[in-house]
Amino acid sequence: MKKQYPSKVKIGAQVFDIQWLHVKDDAMLTDSSYGYTQDERNIIVINQDLHETKKKITLFHEILHAVRMVNEAPTKPKEGAEYAEWEHYFIGIYENALLAVFQDNPKLTNWLLEGEQSER
Repeated sequence: MKKQYPSKVKIGAQVFDIQWLHVKDDAMLTDSSYGYTQDERNIIVINQDLHETKKKITLFHEILHAVRMVNEAPTKPKEGAEYAEWEHYFIGIYENALLAVFQDNPKLTNWLLEGEQSER
């Protein structure tokens, strides 16, 4: 039975297609690039050849890029702003948006949280 991978993720009002491609089919996928996000096309690409656990981490990483792209506020702290101001700026981008991603995509959330059993 062929493993089913998530094919879409809803982020706010945007829907991103998730494409699972092999390295030989996409020159942008390399040893150092397991995936990427194209904001202008609402596409997330993941290296199909990765180990299962790396696929989950890579998809989550790319979802975070997409969340930032969709939710980033146009007003950023000024140059030289204190660390706490920048930290709260970035947390503000993610706090509501990431929770909404989990709520709007329960199958994807379950897939991401599915644990692989290790031998003990």
